[in-house]
Amino acid sequence: MRRRLPVLLAALALGACGDDAPTPAPVAPPGPPASVDLGAVQASFDQCLAGDVTDGVARLDSVLAASPGAPDALVARGLCRWAGWDDDGGDPEQVRAAYTDLTAAIEAVERGGEARGTPLADIYSHRAFVAQALDDGWVRTLEDLDRAVALAPEEPRHVLDRGVVHSYAGDSVAARRDLRQYLALADSAEARDREPPSSAQRSVVESLLADLDGDSDPVP
Repeated sequence: MRRRLPVLLAALALGACGDDAPTPAPVAPPGPPASVDLGAVQASFDQCLAGDVTDGVARLDSVLAASPGAPDALVARGLCRWAGWDDDGGDPEQVRAAYTDLTAAIEAVERGGEARGTPLADIYSHRAFVAQALDDGWVRTLEDLDRAVALAPEEPRHVLDRGVVHSYAGDSVAARRDLRQYLALADSAEARDREPPSSAQRSVVESLLADLDGDSDPVP
């Protein structure tokens, strides 16, 4: 997505990330949500990315009317609304609606639904930064990033995101710990034939660590 808060600009620069009362998300029936047309979800999401957020959200409303509580559609609509919040210059209704959709998607997956396009850890990561826009603080953001890291402990970018957030929240010890863990995980990913960080990515993280080392006491 184009918007994941100022705090994540560092992570985006690294290429680590690969978005009246709000309309409530449809209430899913008990058990796994209905299957969803992923092609329709992707087309609607692409429409949002192209800048047509209003029509993209409307199309996702239709998808969710046919498949209430479908996690993939809820994630896509939440991220579309997140993009709409950015485009509207900070409309709080958009960000609240985005948070509602991502929360509904998390709850649907945790009830047994399947998000075929987005791992649960990534949904928590998306919601983390929406939460910061709602709170103007970091408590819920860090809680969601903790959950993302717990769900996908070998995924470097969640650790990187958490490290950057810790640095903005003023916890240099935790920030340095996460940034060092990111480098270790990135090395491990390279060994497993996953895409390694570029030299530029590694250089930026090492620079952030050097700055933190200069400002803080050593990690115990």
